[in-house]
Amino acid sequence: MQQVISKINEWEYIHKLPSTINGFVFSKELSESGTLFHLFTYANESARRSFSVLYDHATKEFIARIKVGLIEFCDIAYIVADLEMLENVLEKRLETTLSRLGFFDINDLNSIFLEKKIVEWQYAAKLPQVFAGFELYIKPLEPLKIINGSYVILNYTDFLSESDLIIYYNIYRDEFFGELRIRRTPQMAAVFESKQLSELEEKLELYLNPTLENMRCQINDNHSEL
Repeated sequence: MQQVISKINEWEYIHKLPSTINGFVFSKELSESGTLFHLFTYANESARRSFSVLYDHATKEFIARIKVGLIEFCDIAYIVADLEMLENVLEKRLETTLSRLGFFDINDLNSIFLEKKIVEWQYAAKLPQVFAGFELYIKPLEPLKIINGSYVILNYTDFLSESDLIIYYNIYRDEFFGELRIRRTPQMAAVFESKQLSELEEKLELYLNPTLENMRCQINDNHSEL
C-alpha cells in the first residue's frame, strides 16, 4: 500500500485536473481509510452527486465511486491496475462521465429501457413530490443508469435520516423491483415486484404511501431508541 501511496503522491496528472467540470468541483483528498486510499472527488453539493477515484488495496485496483443521493455504485470503466491506465481512462472519459452525471440526456438510455416507455409514463405526474417527509429525488422522467443492467426509476429520500425507497428496472431480467433502506440498513420491498409498467402503477397506487408511512414510523422508533 505504501509504495502505491508514494506513487500517487508523485503523480503529476492530479495537479492538472480542472477545478470545475460541468458544475462539479474538484477536491484533492490523498487520504487513507482502511484498505482504501482516496485520491480525489468531483462533487456537485447542491445536486447531491459526486464522482470519486480511490485505490483499493484489497483488490489492488483503482476504482471510481459514484454517489447520487444515498445511492452508491462503481463505474466499471474506471477499474484499472496502475496510474498510467487511470490517467488514460480519465483523459478519455472524465468530462463525459461528469456531464452525464450532472445532466440527464434521454439519448444515453439503452434501447431496451426506452421500449418500456418509462420516461413517457403518464402516471409519473401523479406521484407526490413529498410524502411522509420523503422527497421525490429521482423521477421516472429522468432515470439513473447504475450497474448490471439496472436503472433507478424512482427514489424517495429522507437525507437527514439517510433513508430511502428505490424502485429499479433491470433490462436483463425485464423486471421492476424495489428496495428500501432505514438509516442505510436495507430491507426487502417485494410488494413492488412487477413485470409490466401497468402492474407497477397498480402496486404504487396501493403500496407507495403506506410504505413511506411505515418507513417514517421505523425512523421515528429508531430515533427514540437512541
